[in-house]
Amino acid sequence: MPIDIFMTQLSPTMTEGRIARWLKKEGDELISGEVMAEIETDKATMEMEVVDEGVLHKIIAPEGSVVTVGAPIAVIREDDEEVADDYRAEGSAADCAIAISEEVECEEAVELGSESAPDLHPASIAAHEAHDAEEAEALHLKTAGLFNADGEYDLVVIGAGPGGYVAAIRAAQLGFKVACIESTHLGGICLNWGCIPTKALLRTAEVINIIKHSGDALGLGVTEANPDLEKAVARSRAISAKLNGGIGFLFKKNKIEHIEGYATFEADNRLMVKDSEGNSKQVTAKHVIVATGARARAFPGMDVDNEVIITYKQALAPTALPKKLVVIGSGAIGMEFAYFYNAMGSDVTVIEAADQILPLEDHEISRVVERSFKKQKIKIITGAMVSSAKNVDGKAIVAYESKGKQLSVEGDVCLVAVGVIGNTDAIGAENTAMKVERNTIAVDDWYRTDHPGIYAIGDVVGAPALAHVASHEGIVCVEAIAGKHPHPVDYGNVPGCTYCQPQVGSCGKTENACKEEGIPYKVGRMPYGTNGKAMGLAETEGMVKTIFHAETGELLGAHIVGAEATEMIVSLGVAKTLETTEAELAHHMFPHPTLSEMIHESVLDSDDRAIHI
Repeated sequence: MPIDIFMTQLSPTMTEGRIARWLKKEGDELISGEVMAEIETDKATMEMEVVDEGVLHKIIAPEGSVVTVGAPIAVIREDDEEVADDYRAEGSAADCAIAISEEVECEEAVELGSESAPDLHPASIAAHEAHDAEEAEALHLKTAGLFNADGEYDLVVIGAGPGGYVAAIRAAQLGFKVACIESTHLGGICLNWGCIPTKALLRTAEVINIIKHSGDALGLGVTEANPDLEKAVARSRAISAKLNGGIGFLFKKNKIEHIEGYATFEADNRLMVKDSEGNSKQVTAKHVIVATGARARAFPGMDVDNEVIITYKQALAPTALPKKLVVIGSGAIGMEFAYFYNAMGSDVTVIEAADQILPLEDHEISRVVERSFKKQKIKIITGAMVSSAKNVDGKAIVAYESKGKQLSVEGDVCLVAVGVIGNTDAIGAENTAMKVERNTIAVDDWYRTDHPGIYAIGDVVGAPALAHVASHEGIVCVEAIAGKHPHPVDYGNVPGCTYCQPQVGSCGKTENACKEEGIPYKVGRMPYGTNGKAMGLAETEGMVKTIFHAETGELLGAHIVGAEATEMIVSLGVAKTLETTEAELAHHMFPHPTLSEMIHESVLDSDDRAIHI
């Protein structure tokens, strides 16, 4: 007997929901726990899971329909069951489901054959149009157009890093026919040689330091660890391999074609792909996104040989532990590797040209990390301009100038961690109208280049060179192509994370930036040392710092250094996105005992109302 599926009340206040997207089509098998459809309300987009198993026989409420709670939306049957043609679901009255009377579709999405692209509710469209009208003057836009009007694919993405693969998946969700060109690893540098494997190594370092510094106090019965470099590296590589396979699965699930090879633009709007055997073929697409990422930068005089003078790639898979390691650069990459190698047993020296380590972070946060590193016996040299880093008879010799003196330091290995440079050299950009300067592609707010139909996202469009920025840019870029009214990326609220211990998480303006810009501000601070949860974790090093506009109460910036800072900063980033004020954060109830209570106390402290300090 057929089973009727009804619109479920997915939240306590929900009275109706809009079918944003069916993830199952008629004839598909339904398995309990799978997501069947995405439902939009005026508050959120939620997933509707399969409860009754069977085969999806008929969809009653198509995508775009607004349906009251309790009204039928579909019918399921058993595998071999015959359902009468005149079968009607219970409660299929005309007033149960409110269909959108006027279909409003993106013209470009229709041209692209976007059969499953979810349409916005008319009220949402009106709101977006009003928003777009307000922002039209402020938006910086280049000429729109198609790369190849007769392209086989609606969209081709060059590069499968966190920008490229996310853009490809979002485009597939919108009904585009998508291909992704990637020569080496799905997931790019981030997944294979950056974000993910480093976090695995840093977990090893964290546990080593917990044992070393708190093993006795925690009652573990051990105060010394016996690090195994080979096993730690093998674990990190295995995690990367597993996630790499996961992206392959997501490509298959979303019907994205992975084209292996190297992509280059040639004259007359031709996109060519050369495979590992040197064979070339043309790939045609209506739109092309360049997401080729970046590689490690080395300044003149830094003679990288990948043996003694190395970059992050060699640092992630060492064959032996250097007795002495010199790190040039104290950004996130440099500090994370300094922390890891020190925990494993290396004597580490960090050299930084700026006056503080972590130059982009708030000065007080930087000082906390510097004190912590020095306690861990990591040498810190700031205000030092490196003139050369060379392999001299198997040793790394780093020459630098500090306070007018010419000095040098010797190590077994030198890690060059002075930033990255975009991979724009080998893509044939000269055969297009794209503007490229210093390995950075010029784009507008929707990531269009100067060549119609070609877009660029991620590290190739410049700083901040972060995985989450690239992913966000990819989604905005694709949704703009499809006319889905995205909001431009807010580069003033990009979360910055450094995963050494103590961790650093930040968003918005630093205190010095507020001073330089002449913004009236007030600051709240809360140390980890008085927080009960931090004491229980034996992680009392650190602080939470919040910065508010002194007159309006606007949250201008937030900076955390200490345990789980990279997780806690998310809530403050969301608060800033929602334009939450100091008063609203002060009014919010934080759970006890948690590290997040320090956010509340920091907010209260900005108005001299902190309770526990």
